[in-house]
This record gives sequence, structure tokens and C-alpha cells, in this order.
Amino acid sequence: MPEIRFFPKFVNVKNVRNFQAMIEALMMSAGEGRLAAVIGPAGRGKTRTAQWYAANNRCAFVRCLSIWRGSELGFLQALGRELGVKKVAHRKDPAFLAVMDALNAQGGRPVFIEEIEKLPRLHLELVRDLSDLSAAPFVLVGEDELQSHMQQVTRIWNRTFQLLEFEALGVGDVVMFAREAAGLDLPTDVAELLHGQAGGCFRVIKRDLISLVNIMNARGKSEPDLGMVKVAIKQSLRG
Repeated sequence: MPEIRFFPKFVNVKNVRNFQAMIEALMMSAGEGRLAAVIGPAGRGKTRTAQWYAANNRCAFVRCLSIWRGSELGFLQALGRELGVKKVAHRKDPAFLAVMDALNAQGGRPVFIEEIEKLPRLHLELVRDLSDLSAAPFVLVGEDELQSHMQQVTRIWNRTFQLLEFEALGVGDVVMFAREAAGLDLPTDVAELLHGQAGGCFRVIKRDLISLVNIMNARGKSEPDLGMVKVAIKQSLRG
């Protein structure tokens, strides 16, 4: 029997389709600065989706680092690099202006900022200023506390045009992912067990499927059954 291969393929599940619809709605308000937020617990595919969209649409993607808590300069420098600024400034004012120039030159494409909720509120104010002055849309990606972080600043929240919460993956998403990533047609009971044990977390489902594929290959099986799935769930790491 030929070996089953697992490919880390990006799959257009429901959360991804909702994400694309949100971006399309955000872009309809071109001509003014605006923000959007994507929230949800870890493991639901927010980061992967934002990175996928950014890579395929020539957008900037910045993940905020804890080391920037005491300084806005590192944030501005990283954003400038993502936007293609060739000479990164070492002071805040010229770094801000360089980012502004790059935003104005990029044609209104969205900018994705991840985990800004772990930084002081002044970083949010920087995003607001950049968006207002350049009319570029910024999409902030984070866990549930991102929403309250933004709501604490009225001038941030009233510029937030879209809020999307990534939901737990459904059984249908598990079936689609297994088919596209590994060519497996999961029986209903197998898909339901994988889904239930993962709590709808994409990251856990991926680990369990990789373990399942390895078990099937080791046993020379072309179709999974509940026994193999239970072993895979036991072997793979949980969040």
C-alpha cells in the first residue's frame, strides 16, 4: 500500500471564509483610516490565516514582541521593515515618518498586527495615528482580551469597523482538512471523535491527524478506525 502523506496545506475552512469576507467589507471603506479586530482563543488558526492572506496579497504582517513594552521604536522599525523601508531609522520621529511614507505608497493594502494587546496602550495609539494619517486599514489579531484592550480607548474603538471572532472548528472542517491535507476520507464516527477530543482547536486537530497518519502507515492501513484514532489522540500532545 502506498504511504499516506500529510502536507501542511492551508485549507479554506469556515473561519477563513469569514476572514476573507471581513477584509472585503473593510476595503469598501477605502479613503479613511479604519481598524478591524480578529479575536479568539489560541489554536483556532487566526495567525495562520492572517499570514496566508498577507503573503498572498503583498501585505505587511508584524507580530508584537514583549521586548517592545518599554519602547515604540522597535515596533515602528519592525513595521517599516515589513513595509519595505530600506533604511530603518534609529529615532522614533523619522521611523514614524518612514512608515507613513511606506503606507502611502502601498496602495491601501491592509496591515496585520498580531498580539498588540500585550503591549502598552501607546502602541495602539500609534496604530490609530498611522491609520488616520495614511488611510491604511489595520487588522489587529489577538486573543479575547484584545477586544477589551481596544474598548478602553474610545478613539480606538470607534474606528473599529469590523470584529471577527474565530469559532471552534466544526466536524465538517475536520473532514475537509483531513481530505485536503492527507487525502483521507474520514468516517463520521472518526471525524466526530477527533473533533470532540480537540475541542474545536485547529492546532490539536492537526497534531492528532499527523499521529493518525503515522499509525496508519505503520500498520499498512488505508482507512482509519476508532481504535487507531484513540491511539493517535493518546500519542499527540495537547494544548
